[in-house]
Amino acid sequence: MRVAEVRKTALITPHMQRVTLASTALMDFPVRRPAQWVKLFVPTRQGERPSGRAYTIRQFREEVCEMDIDFVLHGDGPCSTWAAAAKPGDLVQIAGPRSGFRLDPEVTHLLIGGDETALPAIGSILESLPPGLVVDLYVEVPDDADAQIIHSNADVEINWLPRNGQEAGTATDLAAAMMTADLPEEHCEVWFAAEAATVRTVRRHFQVNRAMPRHRLTMSGYWKKGEIDFRDSEGDQ
Repeated sequence: MRVAEVRKTALITPHMQRVTLASTALMDFPVRRPAQWVKLFVPTRQGERPSGRAYTIRQFREEVCEMDIDFVLHGDGPCSTWAAAAKPGDLVQIAGPRSGFRLDPEVTHLLIGGDETALPAIGSILESLPPGLVVDLYVEVPDDADAQIIHSNADVEINWLPRNGQEAGTATDLAAAMMTADLPEEHCEVWFAAEAATVRTVRRHFQVNRAMPRHRLTMSGYWKKGEIDFRDSEGDQ
């Protein structure tokens, strides 16, 4: 477990807060791949144990021992509440990192999708991709104002799917877009992360309807409607 302090914060979009953490304890932090994640333990009310949740490392700057963590501001939950009020000097504990995205060198076409909880991982992945790779991207966000500018060397077509007031976990446009997307028969992969039931539906479509090999699918439920601190036992990350 490592201790880091808040260096600065920034509101990226109306529902996304970026917290920059810094510490000399991050000097040898083994971040080697995009979309690696850490377990972040934030302070809670006095006398309670720190609350831990998994968060993707949005960016890591080894030379200055800094990392950016993006938090979805959804109005409840210990980490979202903490991030909204975080200020320089606040302390957190970090465990990890784990997992991460690996691009098969034979892949020429990527289909990527997710809701706002997956945006930090999606941004990290896109920024790591090489020129010449074709990427179709579908992202569900709360509102139009939550679209982000993400740079990539790959040939990326981004499709933003705002819910515009619809409750998270109830919209169907994201799943429909993923399941009707055109993909070549070979040299393609699918990466998808969102609410658990949505992920299950999309996973089944690609496994059963399209008979895609398991190793070409990376899918994880990042959260589950009605459940706190959900962990996807079927997930790939």
